[in-house]
Amino acid sequence: MNTSEIIAAFHPRPQLTTNFDHECWQRAARLTISRDWSGQSAPAELHTTARVLWSESEILFGFECGYMELDIDEVFDVSQERHALWERDVCEAFIRSPIEPHEKYYREFEVAPTGQWCDLLVELAPNGARMWHDWEWKSGMRTASEINTAEKGWRAVMAIPFSAFGCQPQAGDAWFANLFRISRLNGERQYLTLSPTLTEQPNFHVAERFVKLRFAA
Repeated sequence: MNTSEIIAAFHPRPQLTTNFDHECWQRAARLTISRDWSGQSAPAELHTTARVLWSESEILFGFECGYMELDIDEVFDVSQERHALWERDVCEAFIRSPIEPHEKYYREFEVAPTGQWCDLLVELAPNGARMWHDWEWKSGMRTASEINTAEKGWRAVMAIPFSAFGCQPQAGDAWFANLFRISRLNGERQYLTLSPTLTEQPNFHVAERFVKLRFAA
């Protein structure tokens, strides 16, 4: 699979399900997330794949993750946003639509193995030195998740309505995005990404490293 772009497969009625054998998910190609933020190979124990679907009303991201250690909340309410979810295990999608004011303005979506979620608006200063974010913004995203402790794996799906972006794509359109995962191995935090950000320290907020998110017919 060409990781220079993300292909969203069209389905008229995609299901919010972690059963990736479901007919709707069978249309989506598997994207392998196998490198860390610096471009080095990620630990094999943290094997991660992503799938992307879209319909006329929403875009869905499905993640399948191997793990050795789980860093999750023990008490939570999935109906409430979990601020700073990136402090624990999580998968993320940063998305920039064509109507954003500039390339350093985008929307961030996160889902945990527990189904917890967070969403926010992000704007980077032109030199990347400062970051503004809006915690109060709500996308209306939905999630589903499951943890298989016997097989050391977890799955999560997030569905984001296009109303969150203020625009709706047509088949053949291209937006921009990047996909990420944060996990732990031997007690150390691991930062996986589809398109490595190539920063000195782990940093996912590098809009120049986003790739095309193409909406297939």
